Amino acid sequence: MSILRWPLLLSGLFILVIFQTSTSEAFAIFGVGPQLVLIVLCCWAIVRPPVETLTMIPLAGVGLGLLAYQGMAESVAALAPIGFVALTWNSHSESPRSTAVAIEWARAILLIAVATLLHFAAHAIAVEISTTGVNWIAALRTVMLGSLLENVLVGAVIYWFVRIPTSGSASLGASTRSVSY
Repeated sequence: MSILRWPLLLSGLFILVIFQTSTSEAFAIFGVGPQLVLIVLCCWAIVRPPVETLTMIPLAGVGLGLLAYQGMAESVAALAPIGFVALTWNSHSESPRSTAVAIEWARAILLIAVATLLHFAAHAIAVEISTTGVNWIAALRTVMLGSLLENVLVGAVIYWFVRIPTSGSASLGASTRSVSY
């Protein structure tokens, strides 16, 4: 599986970027489309090793920059806080897991909320610099609040779609390593 892991991971990321850029407006819940790439990367940063997340962040940013109507540097910068958390929280380790699933899920929700706020700030600042300005009150009320609520709600569900398939191999590897007494 390790030989196929990276091609599968990168092709899945590519499909997710295409799906978000082509259909996110169709699934608007609170007036904005969900940021599925941001949500999946946040959940991935909590569940999987940091090297995978740190590889996926710039590639996702470049993909979003190329396919969406936003700058490439802006897209990568908006996803960068996830990489910082992937390095600092380091929820995946070589030893058997001692973190409860509920705590891990709460970390993922918190990371999604913080990353959504920073993602909004990065895009709003880029729009402020490149155009005549942003109506900050309206943007905070409509775009930021709607995307925060939507990303947290969708992320609470997507976390399980990321964790359940990936936790089997991690727990299998941990149980085979800790057989000796």
